[in-house]
Amino acid sequence: MAIYARFAKLFMATKGLHEFWFGMARDEARHVGALHLAATVLELEGKLDQPSPIRLDEATIRHMRKLLADCGNAVDGEISVERALAMALEVEESELEDLVSDLLKALQEGDEYNSCMRLLVHDLGELSYMIEQHCQDDPALLQRCDTLVNRHAENLCGGAAHRAS
Repeated sequence: MAIYARFAKLFMATKGLHEFWFGMARDEARHVGALHLAATVLELEGKLDQPSPIRLDEATIRHMRKLLADCGNAVDGEISVERALAMALEVEESELEDLVSDLLKALQEGDEYNSCMRLLVHDLGELSYMIEQHCQDDPALLQRCDTLVNRHAENLCGGAAHRAS
């Protein structure tokens, strides 16, 4: 969320980019809110100190901290729109989104899971569009993003089909 908010500030002069980055930051804030809600429910049910329903290993934590630190360090100065979009894709490709969705699923928070997944697919679609517009020299970047959009869209559609049956 903080990285995307920094990008919104860095690209303030370009209306479409500023709005895109601000929207990404806003949607990440909603994900944070969903996690706080889940933590509050667990605390009220006396389950907050129980073992987690998802596995989170030290290697994943180290990888995420490094990735986020690298992104944070990179946005302290000037950055090209191409690099900013590539960094956003690196964050979105990370295990973090999968862990959030796995946690919401494990906690039986179906509505929150669906809401977060819809936001994620929307944001990834927007990211794909921005990559297409600003990174014509890097078709592999667009392909990576489109693959990610499709994977999460299939997960969302598969989950909806499973609940309907």
